[in-house]
Amino acid sequence: MKGEGIFSVMDKLDLTTLEIFQSRMDNRFLMKGMKEWDDGLEFRHYGKNFSYVDMLTENYKAVGTEELVAGFREMGLGDYLDRVKQLLSEGRHEGIEFFYHRKKDIRVSFCKHSVTLGLENRQHVMRAGAMRRHEPDEPEIEVIVDGLNLSRAMTYKNAVSALPYGGCKTVVQCAPVKLDDYETMGFLSYVPDRCRVFVGADMGLDEEMVDVIRSTFTRNFVGGTKSPLASTGTPTAYGEFLAIKEACDITFDTRDLSGRTIAIQGLGHVGFPLAEYLLDDGAGLIVTDIDRDKVGALQGRYGTDLVRYVSPDEIYTVEADIFSPCAMGGIITEERIPQFSYKIILGSANNQLKATSKEAEIELAKKVAEAGILFVVDWAHNNGGVIAASVLWQLQEEATEEQLNPKIELPCRTNFRRLLEEAMEKGTTPTELVYEKVEKMVYSSDR
Repeated sequence: MKGEGIFSVMDKLDLTTLEIFQSRMDNRFLMKGMKEWDDGLEFRHYGKNFSYVDMLTENYKAVGTEELVAGFREMGLGDYLDRVKQLLSEGRHEGIEFFYHRKKDIRVSFCKHSVTLGLENRQHVMRAGAMRRHEPDEPEIEVIVDGLNLSRAMTYKNAVSALPYGGCKTVVQCAPVKLDDYETMGFLSYVPDRCRVFVGADMGLDEEMVDVIRSTFTRNFVGGTKSPLASTGTPTAYGEFLAIKEACDITFDTRDLSGRTIAIQGLGHVGFPLAEYLLDDGAGLIVTDIDRDKVGALQGRYGTDLVRYVSPDEIYTVEADIFSPCAMGGIITEERIPQFSYKIILGSANNQLKATSKEAEIELAKKVAEAGILFVVDWAHNNGGVIAASVLWQLQEEATEEQLNPKIELPCRTNFRRLLEEAMEKGTTPTELVYEKVEKMVYSSDR
């Protein structure tokens, strides 16, 4: 384990699990730590020899807030703990659950934003959000920030999509997962079962891994290459395509993309099928990706005249009508906004605004609007994937695209159009307006 933080305290206190919980009733932070399994437990047998409901150690122990806070202070990490609490408070998160596989140094942070939408859904799982892998040597606090930002976005994304699940994100720090590493996959299966969440693969974890997990460990993972629906990237791309066409109609008085130039950052699970949708509708593309093979595959299919490559740094300053970020987050900064020549920014990348709170996002979105650019926070339109995941989780092998597509079209086309029109009528940014709408759904019980 590299660096000091939550997991170093867990290691010192011999804990497998630690939770930081923010009480909505009295705005207090409570903590609990537990030893729930022995280090010798073989998670490769998870789902066969034992499950998350079993007692997995004869030496179970639990410690409370006072002892845990003392443990952080003794290790000189009192300020670190305060920083994590501050992040939870700023984002109105319910808490984080940490799970530590000591032998393989797998560190899992289950970031919980709000469970409100999932409390009365009468299903086993109460939250929905994908699982993302980070490298073992990344700073722990940066991984936590990523997980919290994404979990908050998932709450709002689920609300916009009319899905009966709270928002969360599971972030994992471990080595790349090999398809014969049943110990790691068993552990990563234990966590969503234990947390009552269904998950899909995100950055750093691939669809082939989901195939193994679904056939061997748990059905609370959705997707995979054997899914009856395409990879969740394709439904996400379909939703983005619909939203882009509505934004074009608002900005250019036509949904027709013929002759439009669109810059796409990233040709991964979402960016590549989105590029195909846009090209088939008549657009010309400027693309970038760190993997030139993906660029070559797209150019080989459509030609270099329609698909022009630029380096990753150049994508922010190219002349284009639309910019569609489909890779990393935090790419819209106050310093970059004056460099943008686009009229529209809409893409699938999570957390495109370089901000860690709603207030900061709204202020940055206003600056984008002042530059004459139509922009909407990503979770308001980047929801085809979670809708597909919901259909897959509920219907399993019986899911079909005929069932899925109308569920994507309602939020990504019909409701998205209404949002843009209402924002124009009220003289506000669509980002500010969609926050106002969704928080009435999520936080109504708090007020």
